[in-house]
Amino acid sequence: MSSSLERDSSFLGGRIPPEIESMSKNLKDVDQELFRKILKAVVSALEGKDCREVMKAIAEGSTIPQERLSHIISGMYRLLSEAIRIPTSSLKQEVHFITDFSSVVFGNRRAALQSAVSQNDPRLPTIEDFKWRVDVAISTSSLARALQPSVLMQMKLSDGSFHRFEVPVSKFQELRYNMALILKEMNDLEKRSILKIQD
Repeated sequence: MSSSLERDSSFLGGRIPPEIESMSKNLKDVDQELFRKILKAVVSALEGKDCREVMKAIAEGSTIPQERLSHIISGMYRLLSEAIRIPTSSLKQEVHFITDFSSVVFGNRRAALQSAVSQNDPRLPTIEDFKWRVDVAISTSSLARALQPSVLMQMKLSDGSFHRFEVPVSKFQELRYNMALILKEMNDLEKRSILKIQD
């Protein structure tokens, strides 16, 4: 399973999260019946249900050390919560997941899982409107700032708040350069086969 995850980690980003790597290492010698019990409990947890008793019963009835079980559980939770956020049209069922994971991600409980996961996601306001202009201070208390152009920006966020800030042109150029660099690096990463997502 480890090599499969390394080969097909497009929806996980450039690096496989440590929880998922650890899960794949700790799944050795886990039989399918135990695997399915853990998976069912993790799905219940993702749906927001209290599954402490189920997890306790799994731990008590298993010969696998509790530390290994915790690695498996946290890895499953992370893997499923990441996969649920991606549209099914962007995932290849036969490539990315073994059968049991596929049945969760592509099954009839997907909508309920998506809803539960999205409710628990921390959310920040989004930008609704953005305005900018270049301004030159003619009169200022600092001679160094006199007649120096700056970029004034105003953002309106989805929560209704407004934020205004001023950036010297030199800093704006630095920001513009860094954004272009990040976009180029993202483009380069997308060209690597490990990050390709099905269109």
